[in-house]
Amino acid sequence: MRMTISGLPRHFDKFDLQQLFKPFGWVDYAKIYNDPLTGTSNGKGLVEMKQDEQAKKAMEALQGKVLGTNPLNIKEAKPPRQPQF
Repeated sequence: MRMTISGLPRHFDKFDLQQLFKPFGWVDYAKIYNDPLTGTSNGKGLVEMKQDEQAKKAMEALQGKVLGTNPLNIKEAKPPRQPQF
């Protein structure tokens, strides 16, 4: 399951994001989105976990948790749309 996360502290990096979700299971992929102009985090990220049950537990446990100044908002990421020809 892929999840989008917003409300992350600006100092968070990929490793911090992995460590946040690691207690719930294996993290296959983690990414922090950066502002293209400044190169610094914009407080959003993406996490992918193979086991849906583990991902759902992580979502339940971390939803609304305050790590910096904002509460975390975690949602299941929609699969990318395939172009139709």
